[in-house]
Amino acid sequence: MRFGINTSFTEVMALQHISFDYLEEHVQRFLLPEQPQAAFEDVWRAARKLPIAIEAANSFLPADLPLVATPTRPVDTARLERYVKTALRRAEQVGIRVIVFGSGGARACPKGYGHDAALRQLEEHLAQWSEWAGEHGVEIVLEPLRYAETNTVNTVSEGGALISRLAASGASHIGLLADTYHMASNAEDPETLLPWAALLSHVHVAELTERAAPGQHGESFRPFFSALQRGGYQQRLSIECTWKRLSAEVDLAIAILREQWESTSNRM
Repeated sequence: MRFGINTSFTEVMALQHISFDYLEEHVQRFLLPEQPQAAFEDVWRAARKLPIAIEAANSFLPADLPLVATPTRPVDTARLERYVKTALRRAEQVGIRVIVFGSGGARACPKGYGHDAALRQLEEHLAQWSEWAGEHGVEIVLEPLRYAETNTVNTVSEGGALISRLAASGASHIGLLADTYHMASNAEDPETLLPWAALLSHVHVAELTERAAPGQHGESFRPFFSALQRGGYQQRLSIECTWKRLSAEVDLAIAILREQWESTSNRM
Protein backbone atom coordinates (compact mmCIF):
# COMPACT_ATOMS: atom_id res chain seq x y z
CA MET A 1 0.00 0.00 0.00
CA ARG A 2 1.25 3.45 -0.92
CA PHE A 3 0.29 6.41 1.27
CA GLY A 4 0.22 9.93 -0.14
CA ILE A 5 -1.12 13.39 0.55
CA ASN A 6 -3.04 15.98 -1.40
CA THR A 7 -1.52 19.45 -1.35
CA SER A 8 0.55 21.83 -3.47
CA PHE A 9 4.07 20.78 -4.38
CA THR A 10 5.28 24.13 -3.03
CA GLU A 11 4.00 23.14 0.43
CA VAL A 12 5.89 19.85 0.24
CA MET A 13 9.10 21.61 -0.69
CA ALA A 14 8.97 23.47 2.62
CA LEU A 15 8.89 20.23 4.66
CA GLN A 16 12.01 19.10 6.47
CA HIS A 17 11.00 15.45 6.37
CA ILE A 18 8.95 13.40 3.89
CA SER A 19 7.02 10.57 5.53
CA PHE A 20 4.67 9.79 2.62
CA ASP A 21 5.21 7.91 -0.62
CA TYR A 22 3.82 10.27 -3.27
CA LEU A 23 2.04 13.56 -3.83
CA GLU A 24 -1.44 14.12 -5.23
CA GLU A 25 -1.63 17.51 -6.94
CA HIS A 26 -4.46 19.61 -8.42
CA VAL A 27 -5.27 19.44 -12.13
CA GLN A 28 -6.41 23.05 -12.50
CA ARG A 29 -3.62 24.54 -10.39
CA PHE A 30 -0.75 22.28 -11.48
CA LEU A 31 -1.45 21.01 -15.00
CA LEU A 32 -3.02 24.33 -16.08
CA PRO A 33 -5.10 22.79 -18.92
CA GLU A 34 -6.30 26.15 -20.21
CA GLN A 35 -2.99 27.94 -20.10
CA PRO A 36 -0.17 27.85 -22.67
CA GLN A 37 2.39 25.06 -22.57
CA ALA A 38 5.07 27.53 -21.53
CA ALA A 39 3.16 28.40 -18.36
CA PHE A 40 2.86 24.73 -17.48
CA GLU A 41 6.55 24.14 -18.22
CA ASP A 42 7.48 26.84 -15.70
CA VAL A 43 5.46 25.08 -13.00
CA TRP A 44 6.80 21.65 -13.93
CA ARG A 45 10.38 22.90 -13.92
CA ALA A 46 9.95 23.97 -10.29
CA ALA A 47 8.13 20.77 -9.30
CA ARG A 48 10.89 18.54 -10.66
CA LYS A 49 12.94 19.46 -7.58
CA LEU A 50 10.57 17.42 -5.40
CA PRO A 51 12.15 14.40 -3.68
CA ILE A 52 9.02 12.31 -4.36
CA ALA A 53 6.86 11.61 -7.40
CA ILE A 54 3.58 13.32 -8.25
CA GLU A 55 1.49 10.24 -9.02
CA ALA A 56 -2.08 11.58 -8.92
CA ALA A 57 -4.09 14.77 -9.38
CA ASN A 58 -7.62 15.79 -8.45
CA SER A 59 -10.01 18.70 -9.09
CA PHE A 60 -10.30 17.70 -12.73
CA LEU A 61 -12.83 20.15 -14.20
CA PRO A 62 -13.84 23.71 -13.26
CA ALA A 63 -17.49 24.34 -12.43
CA ASP A 64 -17.87 26.58 -15.50
CA LEU A 65 -17.23 23.62 -17.81
CA PRO A 66 -20.56 21.77 -17.41
CA LEU A 67 -20.94 18.25 -18.73
CA VAL A 68 -24.72 17.90 -18.89
CA ALA A 69 -26.37 19.46 -21.94
CA THR A 70 -29.99 20.57 -21.71
CA PRO A 71 -32.36 22.18 -24.24
CA THR A 72 -31.33 25.57 -22.87
CA ARG A 73 -27.67 24.91 -22.05
CA PRO A 74 -25.28 23.25 -24.50
CA VAL A 75 -21.97 21.65 -23.59
CA ASP A 76 -18.95 23.40 -25.05
CA THR A 77 -17.59 20.22 -26.61
CA ALA A 78 -14.64 21.92 -28.29
CA ARG A 79 -13.43 23.47 -25.04
CA LEU A 80 -14.06 20.24 -23.13
CA GLU A 81 -12.09 18.10 -25.56
CA ARG A 82 -9.21 20.56 -25.65
CA TYR A 83 -9.17 20.76 -21.84
CA VAL A 84 -9.27 17.00 -21.20
CA LYS A 85 -6.70 16.13 -23.85
CA THR A 86 -4.32 18.82 -22.59
CA ALA A 87 -4.67 17.62 -18.99
CA LEU A 88 -3.99 14.03 -20.02
CA ARG A 89 -0.99 14.93 -22.14
CA ARG A 90 0.56 16.97 -19.35
CA ALA A 91 -0.24 14.27 -16.80
CA GLU A 92 1.76 11.81 -18.86
CA GLN A 93 4.62 14.28 -19.08
CA VAL A 94 4.72 14.62 -15.28
CA GLY A 95 4.28 10.91 -14.58
CA ILE A 96 0.78 11.21 -13.11
CA ARG A 97 -1.03 7.90 -13.38
CA VAL A 98 -4.39 8.75 -11.79
CA ILE A 99 -6.67 11.73 -12.37
CA VAL A 100 -9.58 12.08 -9.96
CA PHE A 101 -12.92 13.11 -11.45
CA GLY A 102 -14.91 14.69 -8.63
CA SER A 103 -15.88 18.07 -10.08
CA GLY A 104 -19.30 18.24 -8.46
CA GLY A 105 -20.26 21.51 -10.11
CA ALA A 106 -19.30 20.42 -13.61
CA ARG A 107 -21.17 17.14 -13.43
CA ALA A 108 -24.30 18.36 -11.62
CA CYS A 109 -27.71 17.73 -13.13
CA PRO A 110 -29.45 21.09 -13.74
CA LYS A 111 -32.72 21.70 -11.94
CA GLY A 112 -35.66 20.42 -13.94
CA TYR A 113 -33.58 18.13 -16.15
CA GLY A 114 -33.94 14.35 -15.98
CA HIS A 115 -31.45 12.68 -13.65
CA ASP A 116 -31.22 9.51 -15.73
CA ALA A 117 -30.55 11.53 -18.86
CA ALA A 118 -27.79 13.41 -17.05
CA LEU A 119 -26.20 10.14 -15.95
CA ARG A 120 -26.25 8.85 -19.52
CA GLN A 121 -24.37 11.93 -20.65
CA LEU A 122 -21.78 11.51 -17.90
CA GLU A 123 -21.33 7.89 -18.94
CA GLU A 124 -20.77 8.95 -22.54
CA HIS A 125 -18.14 11.47 -21.47
CA LEU A 126 -16.33 8.87 -19.37
CA ALA A 127 -16.33 6.36 -22.21
CA GLN A 128 -14.72 8.93 -24.50
CA TRP A 129 -12.23 10.02 -21.85
CA SER A 130 -11.21 6.40 -21.33
CA GLU A 131 -10.05 6.21 -24.95
CA TRP A 132 -8.07 9.44 -24.65
CA ALA A 133 -6.61 8.45 -21.26
CA GLY A 134 -5.43 5.14 -22.68
CA GLU A 135 -3.27 7.00 -25.18
CA HIS A 136 -1.34 8.55 -22.27
CA GLY A 137 -1.19 5.70 -19.78
CA VAL A 138 -3.49 7.54 -17.38
CA GLU A 139 -6.56 6.29 -15.51
CA ILE A 140 -9.47 8.60 -14.71
CA VAL A 141 -11.25 7.63 -11.50
CA LEU A 142 -14.81 8.63 -10.68
CA GLU A 143 -15.24 10.02 -7.17
CA PRO A 144 -18.68 9.69 -5.55
CA LEU A 145 -19.29 12.93 -3.65
CA ARG A 146 -21.38 13.78 -0.60
CA TYR A 147 -24.91 15.03 -1.22
CA ALA A 148 -23.93 18.58 -0.26
CA GLU A 149 -21.52 18.83 -3.22
CA THR A 150 -23.43 17.45 -6.19
CA ASN A 151 -26.63 15.67 -7.20
CA THR A 152 -25.15 12.97 -9.44
CA VAL A 153 -23.21 9.87 -8.33
CA ASN A 154 -23.12 10.35 -4.59
CA THR A 155 -22.59 6.85 -3.22
CA VAL A 156 -19.98 4.19 -3.90
CA SER A 157 -22.78 1.90 -5.06
CA GLU A 158 -23.97 4.46 -7.63
CA GLY A 159 -20.44 5.01 -8.82
CA GLY A 160 -19.74 1.30 -8.91
CA ALA A 161 -22.80 0.59 -11.03
CA LEU A 162 -21.78 3.25 -13.55
CA ILE A 163 -18.15 2.12 -13.75
CA SER A 164 -19.26 -1.50 -14.02
CA ARG A 165 -21.33 -0.66 -17.10
CA LEU A 166 -18.39 1.18 -18.63
CA ALA A 167 -16.02 -1.72 -17.91
CA ALA A 168 -18.44 -4.13 -19.55
CA SER A 169 -18.41 -1.96 -22.67
CA GLY A 170 -14.61 -2.03 -22.84
CA ALA A 171 -13.67 1.26 -21.15
CA SER A 172 -10.39 0.13 -19.60
CA HIS A 173 -8.98 3.43 -18.35
CA ILE A 174 -11.84 4.46 -16.07
CA GLY A 175 -11.93 3.37 -12.44
CA LEU A 176 -13.72 4.01 -9.16
CA LEU A 177 -12.60 6.01 -6.13
CA ALA A 178 -13.78 5.64 -2.55
CA ASP A 179 -13.48 8.61 -0.17
CA THR A 180 -14.02 7.94 3.53
CA TYR A 181 -15.08 11.53 4.19
CA HIS A 182 -17.79 11.52 1.53
CA MET A 183 -18.94 8.06 2.59
CA ALA A 184 -19.19 9.08 6.25
CA SER A 185 -20.97 12.32 5.30
CA ASN A 186 -23.53 10.26 3.38
CA ALA A 187 -23.83 7.67 6.20
CA GLU A 188 -22.60 4.92 3.87
CA ASP A 189 -21.61 1.70 5.59
CA PRO A 190 -17.97 0.79 4.86
CA GLU A 191 -19.22 -2.68 3.94
CA THR A 192 -20.83 -1.20 0.82
CA LEU A 193 -17.32 -1.06 -0.64
CA LEU A 194 -17.09 -4.83 -0.98
CA PRO A 195 -19.30 -5.40 -4.06
CA TRP A 196 -17.26 -2.81 -5.98
CA ALA A 197 -13.78 -3.54 -4.63
CA ALA A 198 -12.52 -4.94 -7.93
CA LEU A 199 -13.28 -1.59 -9.60
CA LEU A 200 -11.44 0.55 -7.03
CA SER A 201 -8.35 2.31 -8.34
CA HIS A 202 -7.84 5.04 -5.74
CA VAL A 203 -8.85 5.95 -2.17
CA HIS A 204 -9.11 9.25 -0.29
CA VAL A 205 -9.25 9.59 3.49
CA ALA A 206 -9.98 12.36 5.99
CA GLU A 207 -11.68 12.56 9.34
CA LEU A 208 -15.38 13.41 9.22
CA THR A 209 -15.01 16.19 11.78
CA GLU A 210 -13.82 19.33 9.99
CA ARG A 211 -12.51 17.12 7.18
CA ALA A 212 -9.38 17.08 9.28
CA ALA A 213 -6.17 15.14 8.85
CA PRO A 214 -6.00 11.72 10.53
CA GLY A 215 -5.06 12.10 14.17
CA GLN A 216 -6.72 15.45 14.79
CA HIS A 217 -9.91 14.04 16.35
CA GLY A 218 -8.99 10.41 16.94
CA GLU A 219 -11.31 8.91 14.34
CA SER A 220 -10.65 5.33 13.24
CA PHE A 221 -10.44 4.24 9.61
CA ARG A 222 -10.25 0.55 10.49
CA PRO A 223 -13.81 -0.31 9.32
CA PHE A 224 -13.00 1.15 5.90
CA PHE A 225 -9.58 -0.50 5.83
CA SER A 226 -11.08 -3.86 6.74
CA ALA A 227 -13.48 -3.67 3.81
CA LEU A 228 -10.69 -2.53 1.46
CA GLN A 229 -8.38 -5.34 2.53
CA ARG A 230 -11.05 -8.01 2.22
CA GLY A 231 -11.73 -6.66 -1.25
CA GLY A 232 -8.06 -7.02 -2.16
CA TYR A 233 -7.27 -3.31 -2.50
CA GLN A 234 -3.50 -2.63 -2.53
CA GLN A 235 -2.95 0.55 -4.54
CA ARG A 236 -2.80 4.20 -3.41
CA LEU A 237 -4.38 5.92 -0.43
CA SER A 238 -4.27 9.73 -0.32
CA ILE A 239 -5.07 12.03 2.56
CA GLU A 240 -7.43 14.63 1.09
CA CYS A 241 -8.19 16.88 4.01
CA THR A 242 -8.14 20.45 5.24
CA TRP A 243 -4.59 20.92 6.44
CA LYS A 244 -4.39 23.55 9.16
CA ARG A 245 -0.61 23.34 9.40
CA LEU A 246 0.85 20.71 7.12
CA SER A 247 4.26 20.49 8.76
CA ALA A 248 2.73 19.87 12.19
CA GLU A 249 0.10 17.35 11.07
CA VAL A 250 1.40 15.27 8.18
CA ASP A 251 3.84 12.91 9.93
CA LEU A 252 1.27 11.98 12.57
CA ALA A 253 -1.42 11.51 9.92
CA ILE A 254 0.72 9.16 7.84
CA ALA A 255 1.89 7.23 10.91
CA ILE A 256 -1.72 6.71 12.02
CA LEU A 257 -2.78 5.47 8.60
CA ARG A 258 0.13 3.04 8.38
CA GLU A 259 -0.55 1.72 11.88
CA GLN A 260 -4.28 1.33 11.33
CA TRP A 261 -3.75 -0.36 7.97
CA GLU A 262 -1.21 -2.80 9.42
CA SER A 263 -3.18 -3.55 12.57
CA THR A 264 -6.31 -4.17 10.53
CA SER A 265 -4.37 -6.53 8.29
CA ASN A 266 -2.98 -8.41 11.28
CA ARG A 267 -6.49 -9.10 12.61
CA MET A 268 -7.71 -10.61 9.36
